[in-house]
Amino acid sequence: MNFLHRKEIKTFHFTNCFFDEIQKTAHLKYAFNNGDIVFEETIQFDQAPDITDEARKQAVRKCLRLLHLAAGISYYKLYIPDEIKADCSSLTKDEATFFNLFYTAGLGEFSYRNDVSLHINFPFSETAETEAAPIPLKKRVVVPVGGGKDSIVSIETLKAEGCSPLLFSVGCPRPIKETIEVSGLNSVQVTRKLAPELKLFNEKQAELDTLNGHIPVTGVIAFILMLAAVLYDFSDAALSNERSANVGNTEKDGRIVNHQWSKSLEFEKAFRTLSSSVLPDFRYFSLLRPLSELAIASLFAQTTKYDSVFTSCNKAFRLDENKRLDRWCADCDKCRFVFLALAPFMEKERLIKIFGRNMLDDLSQVKGYEELLGLSAFKPFECVGEIEESVLAFLMLIQKDQWQQDAVCRILKERVLQKYADRKDILYEKVFSLTDKHLIPKDYENVIGRFKKQTGYGLGKRH
Repeated sequence: MNFLHRKEIKTFHFTNCFFDEIQKTAHLKYAFNNGDIVFEETIQFDQAPDITDEARKQAVRKCLRLLHLAAGISYYKLYIPDEIKADCSSLTKDEATFFNLFYTAGLGEFSYRNDVSLHINFPFSETAETEAAPIPLKKRVVVPVGGGKDSIVSIETLKAEGCSPLLFSVGCPRPIKETIEVSGLNSVQVTRKLAPELKLFNEKQAELDTLNGHIPVTGVIAFILMLAAVLYDFSDAALSNERSANVGNTEKDGRIVNHQWSKSLEFEKAFRTLSSSVLPDFRYFSLLRPLSELAIASLFAQTTKYDSVFTSCNKAFRLDENKRLDRWCADCDKCRFVFLALAPFMEKERLIKIFGRNMLDDLSQVKGYEELLGLSAFKPFECVGEIEESVLAFLMLIQKDQWQQDAVCRILKERVLQKYADRKDILYEKVFSLTDKHLIPKDYENVIGRFKKQTGYGLGKRH
């Protein structure tokens, strides 16, 4: 393996990809400088049935081609060279436009944290045509499981409407595995293995001037789902991304930087346009898009059977299994937000039992809550709700005797009231209303109706 300095790298190459039909494994190959450094990633689709139909095999190849382009972002970010070469296929202008957006917006936080400017320019051919695969897909819905509260709300909502979704996961850490078990539903699993050399380059970051940071993981999973739809034969991928994911964190180079960009409606629309031109029967959408994070928290609180298995803490999902926590670290932005979001809708003892401690009675958490509440800096680079949602949750809490004397509530109460007290009713209406800006198909209208009954006019006000 060549370890080259960033100044020596001129080009990034998408070299080759293929699908091993026996092992049910996608192989994705990349290189820098036409082969000076090479990487190979694999994605295994466990228990996928054999495909004997030639049209479906063609569909696999066409979906794999797009997955290859998307997953390359994990390797491109090492050196971010200005020149990108697609050695194994010609992109259409529309495809190049999509991947220019995917890499630029998807690496927004990465560029901000590393203080670098991106110059993404995917090559395309004026004569290239979209490689469509108009095969029929079985009408059934898959819900990707992340192990947190959001996908659980999607699962339980669909079950309440008489649907039994197939559950889907990329990897199977404990929270995902146990959530699937509690749900009682069938599931399929995909195993993604990054090129092992990537870790070596990250370890030599100071020496080689390589770069590391956040990538749009959910966006890569969208392309995995597209290929999975062909292999497992399903039509609908119902994600659990809320409207709060549309809101960015800060700005850089004239563009909003959004940690959750690949969970946003902007991504969803762009991906829907691209995917439908190749696989028309495949529908990718977020079931929870009409809802805020706080509304989702209120729905999750209505069921108790997942209390001992779910977690949203990123430390429970680390790539290095030896470094994974079992549940909640109770000392990160994600844990702080989820604790705050659930607190207005749960009994105090239940919430403390879930997290193992009272995060609102911990002086070391004050600074983190200041950021969530918009009292300092900007919204953390994390999958957390909007500042207004945190504020409303806090305003609801300080009305309850059981929380008023806890350290964070006591210390921040006056500052929050001074800044937001006169907006409380406006926040209630905004946070617990539903947006119609979503891509949910019409045959899921009953789900939207259920959300309206549960939240739309003042579920929050009843607490």
